[in-house]
Amino acid sequence: MNATKYTTLGFLSCGLLLAGLIAAEKPAAPSPSNVTYLSSETVASGPRADGAVYTFVDSADPAIADIVALGYKTIDRVGGMLVSEVNREMAAKEAPLVVSIMHNKDLTLPKPVPGQPKITAIKRTSLLIRNPLNAPDGADQAALDRIHKQLMADESPDKVVVQKIEQPGHPLEWRVYRPIASAQSCLACHGDPKTFKPGVKEALDEQYPEDKAVDYAAQEWRGMLRVSITPATK
Repeated sequence: MNATKYTTLGFLSCGLLLAGLIAAEKPAAPSPSNVTYLSSETVASGPRADGAVYTFVDSADPAIADIVALGYKTIDRVGGMLVSEVNREMAAKEAPLVVSIMHNKDLTLPKPVPGQPKITAIKRTSLLIRNPLNAPDGADQAALDRIHKQLMADESPDKVVVQKIEQPGHPLEWRVYRPIASAQSCLACHGDPKTFKPGVKEALDEQYPEDKAVDYAAQEWRGMLRVSITPATK
């Protein structure tokens, strides 16, 4: 098995993770001065250098309850939508066409609510990338490496990962990540290429000649879904 791929349960199953985090219906507003920080690092060198300081934060800290709840619920919604759309498109269209439709699909941001935290980005990323646009930046890479190391050590991986991102010239950003695993339906174009329906491998080769996101098994860790959030303005 590839050293960056693991089989585990409790992940977002190609979009639908039910990991058991219960968020309060009316979480308290964040108090940055009271947030529990776990570790911090600056991406200062290498191909993913962007000068950002990313800090891992305790996801259970009540001070960021609203940030975590918003990110968690958004990923549930997006993940469920992706699974439903894949299944619907696969039932109605030829598989090579579905490859083009689903892999070029933009993830629509929810409309901001006045006085509430704002979602500024939704991203899929992985250690094994298909679409170069989904390549991890420095902070994404750190989150992926965190899950990777936990699995390497046979530890239960985090169900949710939270980062605070500080970068010169940019507003403060919070990131909420959730691990994703391959559902059975994902294997139609992420499993063993030898089992793909006619035309699927050719369509993938044409669109993504450097594709590495194949040879997965069902319920195998595949990467993370990430929601970027800016705090509510007062």
